[in-house]
Amino acid sequence: MTNPTSNYGWQMPTATDLVTDLPADFEVFGQAVDTAMADLLGGTSGQILAKNSNTNMDFVWITNDVGDITAVTAGTGITGGGTSGAVTITNDMATTITAAGDIVVGTGSGTYDNLPIGTTAQVLTADTTVSPYKVKWATPASGGGMTLLSTTTLSGTSTTISGISGSYLNLFILFDRVTQNTTGGYLRMNLGAATFSQYNGIKESTGTAFVNTGSGTFMTPFGQNTPNSGYELFGQSTIYNYASTVTNNGKSVLSTGASFSGAGSFGPTIVTSYLDSAAAISSIKFDYSNGGTISGTVKIYGVN
Repeated sequence: MTNPTSNYGWQMPTATDLVTDLPADFEVFGQAVDTAMADLLGGTSGQILAKNSNTNMDFVWITNDVGDITAVTAGTGITGGGTSGAVTITNDMATTITAAGDIVVGTGSGTYDNLPIGTTAQVLTADTTVSPYKVKWATPASGGGMTLLSTTTLSGTSTTISGISGSYLNLFILFDRVTQNTTGGYLRMNLGAATFSQYNGIKESTGTAFVNTGSGTFMTPFGQNTPNSGYELFGQSTIYNYASTVTNNGKSVLSTGASFSGAGSFGPTIVTSYLDSAAAISSIKFDYSNGGTISGTVKIYGVN
């Protein structure tokens, strides 16, 4: 016996072995095979054969689920799964979303759906009357903030801004570098059909108070401030409750401003006015009381 098998090293009889040696040869061969196959014996129902080490023919019987996944079960929001072979699972939330901007919203216990995107500037709002989402996209309710309605460059002897939206609570007007080409006069605002009963104010540069009790369609955010030609006027006016159509329903104006010269002179003024007209304000005309040519920028904001 001199020819071991190449894989296992078992000794096998050769063609030149004596017949009388064959029983002993087969005994050696059989014992080697029996020893090599010893690990294949045993095991119980359901067990599987696994390598026990890197040594050749070293196996061990193990229970099938030790260290292995025996089944993949799909839960809420998951599809697919299986108990054998390669399994695939899918998150159905990904297929619930059908367009850019969709959001996933709970619709009940363990259920959900996509809520399509709203329109520009809308906000997500709770609303228990909306089924099944209980939320919705909605335009923010009035309650704060300012919206720029117009930016106008003043020119000529007068400039009128028309078509002012009446959907806000107040109007805020910002004056930037308003000037005129003549000396004297004061900036006026004509508030359309709305008339004022009087205006009161104070020139802080001199401490002089003034009262005008005359009624008319013109009022001024800068009172008796009469800058010379080339002075730049800065200031602001707030017209409260401007869209009201009820007489004596709180339409009033508060204005603050000051005029500056190149030499650094200035004259701050505060003016309050009360409007007694039922007419809503939808247009404003700007000019100077002395007919001078005006320039500068006026911005009008709607305030909620």
